[in-house]
Amino acid sequence: MKTVNNKIPSIDGMGLLLGRPAYTDDLAEPNSLIVKVLRSPHPYAKIISIDDSEAKKIPGVELVLTHKDFKRNSFTRAGQGYPEPSPHDKFVLDEYVRHVGDEVLAVAAISNEICEQALKAIKVEYEVLTPVLDFEQAIDNESILHPEPEAIEMFPIGFEPKRNIAAAYQMEVGNVEEDIKKSDVVVKESFYTQGQNHMALEPHTVNARLDFQGRLVLFTSTQTPIHVRRIISQTLEIPLSKIRVIKPRVGGGFGGKQQIHGEMLVSTVTMRTKKPSKMVYTRKEVFESSFQRHPMRLDITLGASKDGMLESIDCYILSDTGAYGEHALTVFMVAGSKVLPLYNKVKSVRFHGDIVYTNHTSAGAFRGYGAIQGNFAVESAIDMLIEKLGVDPIEFRNKNMIKENETSPIFAIMGEGTEGTAMNMDSCKLEYCLHRGKDLIKWNDIYPRKQVSESKVKGVGMAIAMQGSGIPFIDMGAATIKLNDDGFYNLMVGATDIGQGSDTVLAQIAAETLMCDIKDVIVYSSDSDLTPFDTGAYASSTTYVSGNAVHKAASKMKKKLIKEAAHALEVEKDEIEYDGKTFKAGNKQITINELSNRLYYNEDQKQLTVN
Repeated sequence: MKTVNNKIPSIDGMGLLLGRPAYTDDLAEPNSLIVKVLRSPHPYAKIISIDDSEAKKIPGVELVLTHKDFKRNSFTRAGQGYPEPSPHDKFVLDEYVRHVGDEVLAVAAISNEICEQALKAIKVEYEVLTPVLDFEQAIDNESILHPEPEAIEMFPIGFEPKRNIAAAYQMEVGNVEEDIKKSDVVVKESFYTQGQNHMALEPHTVNARLDFQGRLVLFTSTQTPIHVRRIISQTLEIPLSKIRVIKPRVGGGFGGKQQIHGEMLVSTVTMRTKKPSKMVYTRKEVFESSFQRHPMRLDITLGASKDGMLESIDCYILSDTGAYGEHALTVFMVAGSKVLPLYNKVKSVRFHGDIVYTNHTSAGAFRGYGAIQGNFAVESAIDMLIEKLGVDPIEFRNKNMIKENETSPIFAIMGEGTEGTAMNMDSCKLEYCLHRGKDLIKWNDIYPRKQVSESKVKGVGMAIAMQGSGIPFIDMGAATIKLNDDGFYNLMVGATDIGQGSDTVLAQIAAETLMCDIKDVIVYSSDSDLTPFDTGAYASSTTYVSGNAVHKAASKMKKKLIKEAAHALEVEKDEIEYDGKTFKAGNKQITINELSNRLYYNEDQKQLTVN
């Protein structure tokens, strides 16, 4: 391979190093109105009154937005499939605030200083309510976070808002209770994981403007631009055709930008004032009012035979989704689906749990997306079981884990009912990783520990994990390739580069397939008007899903080029030999530059574009 599997400089690296305008805030209109939010000082309260009269008198204040300025259209901020598996439990602005930092109102003014002055001039009267701050006390608590009738589920997800349950799920294969009773050795433990906040170098930011046709144009730091467009359209009741969403360079996402943030407010400000506007989160706002990892309690019960075979797994998870249910069910499901199938020799397995509302900062997508929590708990419990059995951790896992060409009887994500769906492991190098890791850390020489000095020991441990590339039957990618005169190409992809380098990777795949230099592939990504549909950057899917789309499109383009070269040289397609620069057939030849110019300027005029 000439391009793929070779060190290639990032196609945008030099521009970024030179500080050229590339990120969302760089591309805001210079005269944009500044949008700032007044945030709740209370974890749970009802807004009794808002006095914004003094703020509106301040010169330079253009607009004050409160919950009275919006229809009661519920939505979810989660940027995932449609219909969303997250409940619609959020409003652009609401009379209730459900966590410290929740939005009370928004001000638009000509400067940041005037915005701050206006926010200080606004007086808000609250009825402070009793918050739910312990997620283990959330279910059937006297305080109900979402009593509003507009909060709905898009399809059955176990949504019971009057019990503070955002979602719930249960499945079982075999009979866990009976198999646990029959097991020679049983481990029953609870594990807690904590919330964490994303720390991308670029905070959440968005700007809006109206183009000359009166269409709303958003530049936003997002992982899911197509979902952003849809959610805004449905919530603010703006036709999809009137919205354009552009994702510039993104200074890190990690799941934290797989939800919408300030897009609703800047869209509303721009639509009402007809002026450009922008919103840039402070670091404090990122921490208090964006998204964190879901804290969880995981109750694990394992049963095994004395000969070291894992008999049964029972996994109950209580997950804290915070004030709103973004990614509530799907993060919970991944905590099981990316962990439990690893042990496919069991007779029975049960996976069940509840995702509850609390008055904490809302949880959402976060790198690892639930698998981190589930893997930590299950593997910790496995180690405790191994200690009771007195067996080698590697030998136990090797005996019980899934291997290539095996199936797991456990379940497929989002499966319904109590019967699991087989998962075929056509490709699985876990067994190789296990033994290779053992050799690399010199397991046989050190396990369980080695005395280094009188006060120090060196120990080794191990755990197994799995990760997929995309979500089957849900994720998709698309690519369009256009040949230009002089023989270079435009590659248009919906895939979202959030700093992981997908624009460069996809350009490499196109260049390798088309046998050209990477400089001859010009990439356009993530513009809802110009690039094809894509579900966004998440689930480690871009290279595999969108990369295959690029490879298919480039292969089609190559076939078309050979066909056109054969026509130009008056030979059969099978006679053509192509090296990426020149098409040859016997003593006849034509370069890609000559062929493209012939197609566009001479007798064979046609545009070569493939999807």
